[in-house]
Amino acid sequence: MRPLVRSRGREGRLLVVGVGSGSSRTMELVQTGSGGPVDTLFVTTDESDLQRTCADVKFLIGRRLCGGKGAMGITELGERSAEDARRDLEPYMTGYPLIIIVSTLGKGTGSGAAPVLASIGEGLGALVLNFAIIPSANLEPMPRTVANHSRNKMLKRGFNLVTIDQDRFMEMNGSQPFAQTMASLDALISWIVISLGNVVFGQSKRCLTVSDLRSVFREGNEGTIFIGGSFTGDPKHAATEFVTCGLMKRDPRTGKGFMLNLVTPMGVKDAQTKPFIEAVMDEVDGRNKTVFVGSLEDPHRKEIVDLIGIITGMEDGSVRLSDITQKAKADKGQVPQAVHDRWDIPMIR
Repeated sequence: MRPLVRSRGREGRLLVVGVGSGSSRTMELVQTGSGGPVDTLFVTTDESDLQRTCADVKFLIGRRLCGGKGAMGITELGERSAEDARRDLEPYMTGYPLIIIVSTLGKGTGSGAAPVLASIGEGLGALVLNFAIIPSANLEPMPRTVANHSRNKMLKRGFNLVTIDQDRFMEMNGSQPFAQTMASLDALISWIVISLGNVVFGQSKRCLTVSDLRSVFREGNEGTIFIGGSFTGDPKHAATEFVTCGLMKRDPRTGKGFMLNLVTPMGVKDAQTKPFIEAVMDEVDGRNKTVFVGSLEDPHRKEIVDLIGIITGMEDGSVRLSDITQKAKADKGQVPQAVHDRWDIPMIR
């Protein structure tokens, strides 16, 4: 465990908080892959998680209620455990302008403790983004039902959610073993968190600010992640992949707030990245929408430009993928397929 960073030095850093065992792998990848302005805090009710999870600070809550054995799928236990530890957790969350909370809802600790941690962060003045993972119905349907209930409660309380649907990612990722698909999703979330920390607080080519993110979430306090990419000379392919690869079934064209981050090879000129931005805005009809764009250079990549987006304020209901797909066929003659090995995330070595 690294020593706690003094609050005075936190103004230019991102705090990533993992809640419960469902965030363990993501936290490990963030911890080992960032090397940038990112601090990590892991909070759990299961003592065994502390041994297998990497984080700057690891915090066991609910020992009196759960005996260190986890919340047993009971949301109320996770919530009470976090409430009991509220004063103890506050010093570890003080001073950060941006906090990202990663949790899998519906399994007790995440669904119960994540809202408490979000309220702590907001009470300390931070912008808090909750990366809320909805578990797949393939294994157990009940946690998914509980997760959606918890999500709705968080939205009613006004928390900012970046909702991530495991079943939706399985559709995107194709027919692979479940464990491999979930590992790819953990890597993707980790990469997005690291990229966000770098584009806001790091040495980015074109930065975003916490104020920009606040503006995006004023357009709707729920959003999701979109990702696409292609070779530097094919922005149309990247944009079409982007609008079809969202981690929740919502139509990006109905969104009102857009955060777009480009990850490029070193030395790519603005003239080469501008067509990617224009292609995405054409796909989603970016007029009269709140849009902020950042850009990062990755020294490990060649020729590929990746697009990472968080879109908020989208209308309820399933994305009209058939409409988007037909347009893609008309434009390109075929539907672009996601480059699945990119889900393994080139920025994490």
